[in-house]
Amino acid sequence: MLIDQQALRFLHYSDQQCVEILMRARWPDGFRCPRCGSAEHYRIQGRRLPLFACAVCRRQCSLISGTVMERSRVPLQKWFTAVALLASRPIRATMLAERIRVTYKTAWLMLHKLRNAMSCQEERDRLTGLIRFEVVKSGPSPLPWVRNLGEQEHPFVIGGSMEGGPDGRVLGIKLMQDTGGDTYIWRITPRGVLRFIEKHVDLREAVIDWPDYRQVLKRVHSLWKIASDIAWDIATTHRGVGSKYRQAYLHEHAYRFNRASREPSAHGHLLRLAASSGAPTLRQLKSRPVPGRPDWDTYRNPRRMHAELRELAAGIMRQTPGGRAPGGHVPGGCAAG
Repeated sequence: MLIDQQALRFLHYSDQQCVEILMRARWPDGFRCPRCGSAEHYRIQGRRLPLFACAVCRRQCSLISGTVMERSRVPLQKWFTAVALLASRPIRATMLAERIRVTYKTAWLMLHKLRNAMSCQEERDRLTGLIRFEVVKSGPSPLPWVRNLGEQEHPFVIGGSMEGGPDGRVLGIKLMQDTGGDTYIWRITPRGVLRFIEKHVDLREAVIDWPDYRQVLKRVHSLWKIASDIAWDIATTHRGVGSKYRQAYLHEHAYRFNRASREPSAHGHLLRLAASSGAPTLRQLKSRPVPGRPDWDTYRNPRRMHAELRELAAGIMRQTPGGRAPGGHVPGGCAAG
């Protein structure tokens, strides 16, 4: 595969080449002390990776401290290969371990540290413009006539910044795992809508296309297609993902989608992100709580859900200059999603 061949070229780079690449990614304008911001420094010799000492505050700083590679003994060549592979497509830990010749545990930790950097980026960025919503399930389904979720089914919300009509072009996406109460039988609940907006939407520059629960279910097919492809990628690549780590995988896919049209180099942005982001330890990753399960069993009256949404939305409508009331119309004639 061409992508793999391009990524694997990093394995043949020298240590000095890797040091120079990481230096440019972390300090494009030259070294800056992480404590005082001074550019005055001297370099301590005799180490495999550079160690810098600030000439002003005397703080010592290694090349990888404060990056996702901190505390790692994995060579930079292998880190760069992992960055290039993950930036371009989904990859499971067993495949990465084989490609760069590390243990499964090491590959798993490397990927989750990089996903953590992706997650931080996705949580900082906010959607703007016309926002619509959809709900998709990932994981194997039970029998078709079973309404409730299967044990391995995980619904998630996709919100998209869109242009055009009710099913127009998708400019950017955010994905939110349902940790209990955000979705209900192919609908995003009123509480789920507001939680998504609070986490992922810039209300100063957004037009919210509120769901209308009184209408027959009407999909936003462009969002549905993107989210269904993501659910399929997670299922086929990783053979299922536990709920503890599912949000990280959703952020990973949203990151790749959002960067595809913005960055000329897929791995360049992720490398800069990895060079400026700290990373959780294995213990911190393992100690993350398991989120709650969604409830698709309890009956909910659509009219009551619509009334609840109107009530909850009233508080934020004043903060949304171009917003509309649930069930109303977006300027330009766009229908509810």
